[in-house]
Amino acid sequence: MAKKKTVAKKKPAASAKKTTVAKKKPAAPAKKTTSAQKKPAASAKKTTVAKKSAAVVPANIADNGMHEKNIQVLSPHFMDKLKGQIYELMNDFQKMSDNNLTALQRRRKIGAGIRNYGFIDKASDLADANPRFVQFFNIQDFKNAVRNIEMCREIVILLQSFTRMVSNSMMVYSDDAFKMALIFYNMVKEMSRRGDPEAMEIFRALQPFFRRPRRSSAEPTAKEIERDLHAVLHGKADGKIVVEGIAPKKSAGKRVVIDEVRRGRAAIKETAEANIEE
Repeated sequence: MAKKKTVAKKKPAASAKKTTVAKKKPAAPAKKTTSAQKKPAASAKKTTVAKKSAAVVPANIADNGMHEKNIQVLSPHFMDKLKGQIYELMNDFQKMSDNNLTALQRRRKIGAGIRNYGFIDKASDLADANPRFVQFFNIQDFKNAVRNIEMCREIVILLQSFTRMVSNSMMVYSDDAFKMALIFYNMVKEMSRRGDPEAMEIFRALQPFFRRPRRSSAEPTAKEIERDLHAVLHGKADGKIVVEGIAPKKSAGKRVVIDEVRRGRAAIKETAEANIEE
């Protein structure tokens, strides 16, 4: 009997251990709360990075994302001086070599491309080394013509580089001006929709630049006829489309297309054929 009581006393000890484990469990949520407290620190870091990235953005960036440049007018004195120097060079060169050609005359001339110039240069060297084959022209004139081609080519390359430089500047100014014009147009368009009378008048003045008016005598194209046919079949437009064709007998056939969908009146399209002989 004494031994049984001893076993009974040991069982509560196990339960005591369980209670001890149960007491340790609440410590786990404490760790979770600690990790939860650490999360705001990460968000604080994110806000700090966001502030740094915002500080990098230049101050001249507008809210709409457009880079508002401080565009200065080119010096009129410098531009006038540059044009005067170009005119002077043109006049001096014309006095030295007056070779004005029309468009037709230029097409009839043989240019000095890569292959042509290579052939000319090689023939010039061979002709100079073998003068007994040179007939009907002076060898010195041949050599002078080749030399003039080289000097003119150098000037052309230089002028093309200068033209490209000026053209690039013109494209930059044109792009900036067009973007600003679009911003003004969109602002006027929005204000006109809201009923501003002055904006409506400005919008009417600018709207024709975005329209491509169709000539009254223009005939509908095949794509337009297909689009109108598709709209009529699906009930998206009112009107009718009539296509009449006559098979060719001897010379050619005839076709008539009446498209009353695109415009309020009938647009007749006929092909020009020869008279059909019965």
